[in-house]
Amino acid sequence: MAQRAVAVLGLGEAGGRFAVDLVGAGATVSGFDPRVSAPPGVTHAKRRADEMAAAAALLDDLGVPARIARASRDRFNDLSAT
Repeated sequence: MAQRAVAVLGLGEAGGRFAVDLVGAGATVSGFDPRVSAPPGVTHAKRRADEMAAAAALLDDLGVPARIARASRDRFNDLSAT
């Protein structure tokens, strides 16, 4: 199986554990959280926009229907502007 790159938005209690589990499963994990440092093995993104772009690409990779992926990308773009 090819190694999967995963973006996690929010590295608090739940997101941090999720990210660590993904690393343990062999994924390359990057994450963003303005208040929490990335756990070991997780690359901390400098900007939320970086992870928003990665999450939008993941929707395409997973075969999410185009209208849902498009709406999600639009929302990601709105959030990354803040």
